[in-house]
Amino acid sequence: MGAGEQRAFDEFFRDSAPRLVAFAIRRSGLDAASVEDIVQNTLIKAVRNLASYRGEASLFTWLTQICRHELADTARKAARRPGHDSLDEPEVVLRVSQQLRAPSHLEPAAEVDAEQHRGAVIRALNALPERYALALEAKYGDGLSVDEIAGLLGLTPIAAQSLLARAREAFRERWVESRGETRNGVAPT
Repeated sequence: MGAGEQRAFDEFFRDSAPRLVAFAIRRSGLDAASVEDIVQNTLIKAVRNLASYRGEASLFTWLTQICRHELADTARKAARRPGHDSLDEPEVVLRVSQQLRAPSHLEPAAEVDAEQHRGAVIRALNALPERYALALEAKYGDGLSVDEIAGLLGLTPIAAQSLLARAREAFRERWVESRGETRNGVAPT
């Protein structure tokens, strides 16, 4: 190939191109035409720089390194280009309008409901004895383990577990009372 033999280049291309295509596809989410361009550029650069191949690694390893650089260049170029969609197609308009809409959990009504729920939780926690509230906040707010809560409150792990059980029950009772719900078929008094 270095001497310019076409047969050698054809063999090189036949052996390398399919493997490079698979390599590029596994490492990118590009369409087939873009992958083809990357593989073509990789092979062109390899042929142009064949004299720099020192044989320290396999030829395919050397090619994959060139291909990695091509993939990185393509990603950098894509990141610099602003994305745009044609609004001529109805499905594009629908997709774009759905992207512009706030997620359902951020809709104003959902935000109000979430804020009311947070307020109810805070009121129920504030109605608990301080030790119960601390234990529940540590467990569910801070994500601490029972052992960590025990260390925080100066308890044994078994005592912390018992405290959490009592705190959960007390919270449940306050929650039911604040919601005006019935518990076990009995209305709160």
